[in-house]
Order: sequence, then C-alpha cells, then structure tokens
Amino acid sequence: MSTNQTVELDRRLKKLFSKNAQSTPLARDQKMGRRIHGIDLTKPLNPDQATLLIDLLDQYSVISFPRQGNPNFQLNFLERLANHFGAPLPHPKNYANYIEYKKNRAPLTLLPKEKQTASLCNEAFPNSIRCIDGADSPVAYIVTNLPGSGPDQEEQFASGLHWHTDIEFEKVPLSTSMFYVQCVPTSKESQSKTWVPDIRPQQGFYHPDSSPLLNTRRFDLPLNGETAYADTTRAFEDLPKEKREELDQIMVRRRLKPSDVGWLIPIVYVNPRTGRKSLHSPVWASRGKNIAPVEIDGLSDQQTRDYLDEIECHVLQRKYRYDHVHQAGDVTIWSNFSTLHNAPPVKSRICRPEDARLMYRVSCKGEPSYHLPRQDTDQWLKDNIDPPYRSTVS
Repeated sequence: MSTNQTVELDRRLKKLFSKNAQSTPLARDQKMGRRIHGIDLTKPLNPDQATLLIDLLDQYSVISFPRQGNPNFQLNFLERLANHFGAPLPHPKNYANYIEYKKNRAPLTLLPKEKQTASLCNEAFPNSIRCIDGADSPVAYIVTNLPGSGPDQEEQFASGLHWHTDIEFEKVPLSTSMFYVQCVPTSKESQSKTWVPDIRPQQGFYHPDSSPLLNTRRFDLPLNGETAYADTTRAFEDLPKEKREELDQIMVRRRLKPSDVGWLIPIVYVNPRTGRKSLHSPVWASRGKNIAPVEIDGLSDQQTRDYLDEIECHVLQRKYRYDHVHQAGDVTIWSNFSTLHNAPPVKSRICRPEDARLMYRVSCKGEPSYHLPRQDTDQWLKDNIDPPYRSTVS
C-alpha cells in the first residue's frame, strides 16, 4: 500500500462518512491492517460506503473499527455488515442435530434455549456479563471462555490452535470473517506478566517430522488473548520471481476427509478487484487429525508436506506477523484469502469476570454486495451455504 493510496482512501473516508473519519496503522511499523476511526457500524451503509469498506479490506487485509456502541451493539448490526462482504454462514454448533442432518438430511433444529452458548455465557457471572441482543443467531459463533465458568469454578488453561484460514476445505471457501468484541481479559498474573503462561499443545499436534524452526514459528503466539495474523500477500510478494512463478502453477487438492475426492484449487489466490496475489493458507500438510491434509497435484504426501512446510515457515516469519489486541467495542474484519490466523493460549475456564473473553464471529463467502439485501440465487445458496441459510438482515 503506497502513501498515495492511503491518502486517497482517507479522502474517501472523510467524504463518505464524516470529517472526523480517518485511518491509522494497527501497530507501529505494521504494514498489514488499518484502524478505521469515525464510522458508526450500527447504521446501514449506502453502496458507496460499502464499496469503500470492501476496498479497505482488499488493501489492508485486516481492518478494525473501535467504539462500536458497546454495550448496545446488536448481533444484527454485525450480520448486516457481513452481508456486504459475502453471504453469512451459520455455524454447525448452533444446531441440535447437525450430524443427523448431514448423515440423513433430517430437518435442522436449533439448540434449545438453555443449551445455547449465549445462555451458558449468561449463567457464569449474571450480575456483570450478559450477551448482546441477537447472540442466539444461527450465524453467530461465540468465541468465549464463559460456559462452565463462575465464581466457584477452578481456572483451566488451553493451548493455542493451528494456523489456518476459516473453512477453506469447501469448493467456495470463506472469504471474510469478523469479530464484535464485548469482553477482553484484563488480568496479567503469570510469571511473564501476561494473561496466561506460554502453554504448548500436546506432542503430535503438528506432524512429528516438522522442523524445529517451523514449530518455533508456529508456537510463537501472543499470551494476552490477542488474535495472531500472518500476511500471506506480502509473504508471497517477497519471494524471488522464480519462486512466485513456480507457485503460480501449483494446484492443491483440498478436502475435508481423506476419503473425499475433493477438488483442485490454485494455492495462489488472485484478488479479482486489485489483482494482488496471496497464498491461500498453504499449511494443511502438517495439521492435526481432524481435517485431511491437502495434496499438491503431482506430488506424493511426503513431497507435499516438505514443500508446504517450507512455504509455511516463510509465511510465519515475524516480519509478516501481527498480533491484534482486542478492545471492548471493536469490530475487526479480516480477509481469509490474504491472511492466516491463530487463536492464542487462553484461560478456558475462569472464576472472575476480569478474565472473560467474549467475542462474536460472523463469517461469509461469495461475492461482495454493495446493495442490500443480497441477491444470491436459491441454487447458489443450496450449493454453498451449509447449514442452509438466507440472511434477512438488511
């Protein structure tokens, strides 16, 4: 992103929103990401405003909007915003019988109210933390440590996750994900003066033959509840010309289960609006047991893993990394096509509100829509949105 491009985007911010609208870097000397000030996302966007926000995400990969009406923010506001970036996707965990639906096409039913994540969150510290309105929406995935927590509970800890992009193993992968942040942890009581100590996963979390350098970079995660990001656009652009040309020809077979035929897809993603290229999550070769590893077309499993581990090690260099500090009231949006992200080690069960982590994620796929409501066809939704869903928020 050149200085002239940044100046032009800021000019459009002021013209389309208000004279107080502006953008600033997410962190000092950080090339990826931008914080957008002076925009109220509780209000609908007109087509020009929606176009600008999509342009901002195309250019910066991560954009964050502070002070979005906490505690009066509603999930509907986030779903409406998501509709501009793609078709919102429900989360399977919100349904009582998703497995039966997948196996036998039984009619889907939502979890009963008392078992929904929002209700379980409200039970932890009922006098101080209540979920926002609409938190029981099918498209809301609640990222939290509140269920099972409470004043009489004992703290528990969990390690970070794998580096990944969200649901990339489908033919049309997720394009965009976003958080609304209600609560962030404020205590820092470990020996390192962080929220949690450096908790590592059990042996076998990654492939046992992964190199020590690669694992060092994988496990370099923030310890105060931040979300870790890696910039796959700049990582691709920094490769030698010959390597970029080589990667342009690489096709990978992605699938959910080893028994699936899957499909071939380029490992290099080309943004159709900007032409910029990025690596679309080249990390599946060494992941855990839940999702089948990708295969590079024409290479063996071992050759694939060696090739993709080299790329992952490059992408996870600290110069391409950014650890996003969440603040209550923030809305943060990221592109799944031009970033990797990782959830950090956390206190997974807590005994006081100061340790609460409560965020609402909505993810979407498909083409942007500058006008609402979206005009996705019934057939496209049937083929690509599972569980089935058509957003009525506009």
